[in-house]
Amino acid sequence: MNSPLLFPVKLDGNRILVLDETLLPLKEEYIALDSLDKALWVLSQMKTRSLGQVLLFFYCCVLFERNFSIDEISRKFKQRRPTFDFLFLAQILKGQMRKIPDIREAANSFICAFDKLRRKRSAALADILPADASILTICNVNGELIYLYQALTERSKRATFIVCETRPYLQGVRLSFWELRKNNIPALLICDNQAALLMRRQRINCVVTGADRATAKGDVINKVGTYSLACLAKYFNIPFYSLTQYPRDIDVETIPIEERPQQEAFMFLEGDYSHLDAFYPAFDITPAGFVTKSVELAGRN
Repeated sequence: MNSPLLFPVKLDGNRILVLDETLLPLKEEYIALDSLDKALWVLSQMKTRSLGQVLLFFYCCVLFERNFSIDEISRKFKQRRPTFDFLFLAQILKGQMRKIPDIREAANSFICAFDKLRRKRSAALADILPADASILTICNVNGELIYLYQALTERSKRATFIVCETRPYLQGVRLSFWELRKNNIPALLICDNQAALLMRRQRINCVVTGADRATAKGDVINKVGTYSLACLAKYFNIPFYSLTQYPRDIDVETIPIEERPQQEAFMFLEGDYSHLDAFYPAFDITPAGFVTKSVELAGRN
């Protein structure tokens, strides 16, 4: 089992290759980057997200550190995607370089260790999921659902993933559902507004989401729509699990929520709709009281 979404950004010599996630599932194409400006464009155009953003940041630091400091690159990234904690990523990379001075080796070492921790995290979640799991998820957790399915299978547990479409970019349809089906993993696609109906019919017995950021108190910042699922899960007494990393001791209300261009809400239509009013916050906040358990990266520094 494998998926290009496990490592959607690669370092290829003196250039960066970014899987264009906006073209999936129809095409698997990579964008070649050789400048920081192009990397920032890719970031702002949603060509990669989640772990892809982390990899893109690390590799930009590797290639462009002679012209820009790590802190400068992190600030430029944060200007494009303000909710993601690029300033903290800069701290992580600089901390890694105190152990491994060569920046390329430091970045690769961290990424390899991070992937091993993802596998351990999936195994830890598999231990607590039911023997016949109907797992509702939203957006894409960068291939980790494949790791989770493998871990469940190793424990003789069965699983079906119920995937929300995830409007307006449809990451659930184009990414999560696609990679699950590509690996012959049982998956059911639903529209975003169908979750409550399936919960009431007891077709869902757990919810698993990622987390772009998390607080030490257990609050989760993730793709918009996560909070709605958490509220529904609490109402129907369904456990809600978040896959988190590096929770920070910060006030969740101080985290800026990125508002995407309003025209993106009309992506399913042809034409220019920039003159019409719409509202598209890219993330929402799920308070700790709605989270059954945050499954963190084991052994993180």
